[in-house]
Amino acid sequence: MSMKTVSLQPYETLFSWLSRSHIRYGAGPVARTYHALLGKTKVRLHPYLPQGLRDFSALTDKGTDTLLSQHTLYPLFRFFHADEQGRLKHTLLTGEGSSTHAANIPHARLHIPLHHKYCPLCAREQRQRLGFAYFDIRHQLPGLITCERHQITLTGVLCGDGALDSAIALPQEKRPVSAVSLITSTFSQFCVAVSEQCSTSVIQPYLMDNYRHLLDRKGYLTRHHQLRLQQVKQALGARYEMLQLDRGTESLRDYAFLGPLLRQRTGYPAHPLKHLLLGFWLFDGASTGYLKTITPVEQQVLPLADTASLEAKTLALLKQQVSFATIAKRLGKSRCYVRRIAQLNQVSYQHNALMFDARVRHRVIIQALLGRHRRNIANNLGVGMGYVEQVIANTRGLRQWRQVLTHKHKRVKAIYAIEQARIAHPDWLQKDIKQQESQAFFYLYHHDREALKQCLPPRRAPTPPSFDWAKEDMRLIAALRQLTAPYPRSLSAAGRAIGDNGHLRKNLTKLPRTHAQLVAYQIIDK
Repeated sequence: MSMKTVSLQPYETLFSWLSRSHIRYGAGPVARTYHALLGKTKVRLHPYLPQGLRDFSALTDKGTDTLLSQHTLYPLFRFFHADEQGRLKHTLLTGEGSSTHAANIPHARLHIPLHHKYCPLCAREQRQRLGFAYFDIRHQLPGLITCERHQITLTGVLCGDGALDSAIALPQEKRPVSAVSLITSTFSQFCVAVSEQCSTSVIQPYLMDNYRHLLDRKGYLTRHHQLRLQQVKQALGARYEMLQLDRGTESLRDYAFLGPLLRQRTGYPAHPLKHLLLGFWLFDGASTGYLKTITPVEQQVLPLADTASLEAKTLALLKQQVSFATIAKRLGKSRCYVRRIAQLNQVSYQHNALMFDARVRHRVIIQALLGRHRRNIANNLGVGMGYVEQVIANTRGLRQWRQVLTHKHKRVKAIYAIEQARIAHPDWLQKDIKQQESQAFFYLYHHDREALKQCLPPRRAPTPPSFDWAKEDMRLIAALRQLTAPYPRSLSAAGRAIGDNGHLRKNLTKLPRTHAQLVAYQIIDK
């Protein structure tokens, strides 16, 4: 190394360290500094996932583990399962490939602009304390716009495609600042605390089952451990109504990411911002919630040995002609329990004069075998519904038989609902049946998939939706007319300015009005 460098500050980004080294010891253009330190004239450093850490380790006298943990956001991405195969770490150390692709950032469908962000008040404090300001890695959390200490909006230096990302920049003090909402500052503090936990201690990737266990404790799982997704979305929507995030996060507002994140069969890593949005609400703003292991809610069941022993004692006392009241008091059980044991074992007993005779009991059993509802049986025979329930529970095998009848009834009802939907809407696809007749669809899906396959419409080959180029032409022409001079000098620059999704370079022939406007602005020739 033929050039001196400055010392790397705690939590300082590598872009900031490189900028300070050039300002302090560099001579001439920035490319000369890059060549002296890294052996190349052009360097592009990601704000929070910079590559080539082995080269920086030799320059800063810091180990690669230290650089990874304290000067990048790699620990946060690793904690949220973005590097299960070690691909991201390899890319950061060697510089081979793209760190954004290795971290699955494009898969998140977030269009957050890349900035080297800083807090003007933090920069002022750094200058007063150290004599210089630097970029803090904790301010680079994607999607956040707030300083966790001063509760003001962060300022950013644009980087990435179309920006002077190879130029040198450091935080400035004199920038306008604005306050943010309370929920925004609180969420920022939570995210920074989680990031610090990941960087200061070696912890294993988060156990995704903890989310479901805690949701179960809060009542967002059904008895069969199905997620009450709509209720979770509504709760997050109410919690984050006033939350302010960076541009490009608008797609998170419908909280559609919760399903793939929480479903047990999905298993694909999600962007850390999505985890943090869920965790802040789920842990009530406590960052230490990610350090706790949540145990599943288990029902307390009486051991089989104790149950059998209790039944044997009850049966023995019944055979000794002990009264129901005495047995109930001695064993700590209700008289209904004692009566049930007597009837299941066909032990004769004496009761008061209000007891129904055997003929009424027989009629209740007959109607129960036919699958009639308890209320209808009670009305037909003039008895109470509690008596009907006792007879059903105390007749061996009757309850199980009624469960079979209920299942058959629900199965027939579900098949009938789907068949009627197909008759009324012959053009419906399987996904339409699933959406409009969800109760019938999922009952058959869980209990009789073969019957579901037979009553669903046949599969059809997917047809991709046609793109409306006329509508896109109108959108781009309107965006172009909002530009002010001086106009961009290239198609790429114009596309970035209006958000063309690459259409200006790839599909300009399908956009005649946009083409004419570009010619009028002298961005392209005729």
